[in-house]
Amino acid sequence: MTLKQIFNERLLLKQISEGDEQAFGILFYHYLPVLQAFALRFTKSSAAAEEIIQDTFLRVWLNRDKLDEVENVKAWLYKYASNECLGHLRKVLKQARAIDNLRLDQPNESNTTVDTIQLNEINHLITDAVDRLPSQRKKIYLMSRGQGLNIPEIAASLNLSPNTVKNALVISLKSIREHLRHHGVTLSILAYLALLK
Repeated sequence: MTLKQIFNERLLLKQISEGDEQAFGILFYHYLPVLQAFALRFTKSSAAAEEIIQDTFLRVWLNRDKLDEVENVKAWLYKYASNECLGHLRKVLKQARAIDNLRLDQPNESNTTVDTIQLNEINHLITDAVDRLPSQRKKIYLMSRGQGLNIPEIAASLNLSPNTVKNALVISLKSIREHLRHHGVTLSILAYLALLK
């Protein structure tokens, strides 16, 4: 049985939500190639990409009761995979910070793996880039990243449309990425999003 034989994808989701492992297998093997390629582009590591995909589909299975609410399966799966990729990045950054701290405690030790991520410099560049934003965009950005408000909350607070807020955030992130790129920082978009949260 393939996805083409399932005339209604919602039926497939319904079957999965009811615990049908065969239906889950169809979903898994249909979306595996695109999600694996996505995770591999992000991690540059087959082992890490495989772990991310396993964790992604484990979350899908554990949250199968929510499948009835899903409108776009591909987008839903990408959201889960993106979250797993961000979790992977945070783990890598945390390990880099730990190594950095170790180097500060033991300055004579080898630092070959430490210099791969200059987190302090990146944070300084991000702060500089945010300071250069026009006042309204800066305010929206800080409400989103600093205060953790979502787009509808910011829109209501500033009496703006959600679309205006969303566009301002997209333009702000683009400006910040350009500023970082100008200074030789070429992390992936997921890395930026993790650092900017």
